[in-house]
Amino acid sequence: MILLEYGYMRLRVLLVALVALLPVAGVMAQFDASQFSDTPQVAITINPTHPSPGDLVTASLDDYAGGVFGAQINWSYNGASIGGAANQRQIQFVAGPAGSQGVVVANLTLPSGGVQTLQTVITPVYMDIIIEPQTRVPEWYTGRALPSLGSQINATVLLNNGSFIDPQNVVYTWRVNNRVIEGGPIRGGSRIAFPTPRGASLVLSVTATTPTGDTIARRAVDVNIVLPELGFYEKHALYGLRSIPTDDNATLIGSILTLQAEPFFLDTRVYNRPDVAQWDINSVRTPNESDNPYEITLRRSGSNGRTSVNFHVRSLQEVLQGSEERLTINF
Repeated sequence: MILLEYGYMRLRVLLVALVALLPVAGVMAQFDASQFSDTPQVAITINPTHPSPGDLVTASLDDYAGGVFGAQINWSYNGASIGGAANQRQIQFVAGPAGSQGVVVANLTLPSGGVQTLQTVITPVYMDIIIEPQTRVPEWYTGRALPSLGSQINATVLLNNGSFIDPQNVVYTWRVNNRVIEGGPIRGGSRIAFPTPRGASLVLSVTATTPTGDTIARRAVDVNIVLPELGFYEKHALYGLRSIPTDDNATLIGSILTLQAEPFFLDTRVYNRPDVAQWDINSVRTPNESDNPYEITLRRSGSNGRTSVNFHVRSLQEVLQGSEERLTINF
């Protein structure tokens, strides 16, 4: 009887010990010491995150845990207090020159009497993207060339933080409509070329980082996409090509009229080697007597009348790389 009671007591002690250990492990897994900290979980966020010189920058308190409820807030920028920003959770200021450092400080006085200082530093970097659509426009055209569907676009990024930045020491990630191109980030890839995608516009963006992955600057630009256009211009033997397009239903005063078809925004590769460059006179295909496929000479036949002139230029690989236009001439 004594042995049974002794064994029962040992088993009871063992079970109590095991049960006592289980809650301890559970408590250790469920509680985080940071939950008992008096330090509020708050930070300063900047928009834009990588400002350019002269940008209007917004600094905000990111109080995702409500740690600064009821706190008194005082802001300063580069050591100078920002007037009218007391107790504001968001302020605005103008970024300084390229390469300069701007120190944004928020001093928080908590209701408990504790004080916390938050600080962030911005270094404005000038970044620009030079867009060079490889499309045709006449020499006298005062506008800029625009990309058309399927044409090639050359783009170059410029960086300046107050001193020269060697592009070979920068890693560039290019995106077209948020899709990474060139196979991924490229060290020294400050220049790229890509075909114009479908759509009325595209967004070209680039992120510049150090070789270790620290972001230097970001930039995005909207680029409009157009369709190629075509116009007819009179080519005078004495004065050369007129920059004013020939109106429909124009009247031929002399005996000869030389017309030149001028494509706008046609890919230069198609312009230089068109798969189709066809003139039709009164709906009849007419051989071109000139070495220039975009030029034709009309002669008065002796009687008055109307002549329909049509020109068609196109690529057979990219069907939207082309244009066709018609003109009526009165003789």
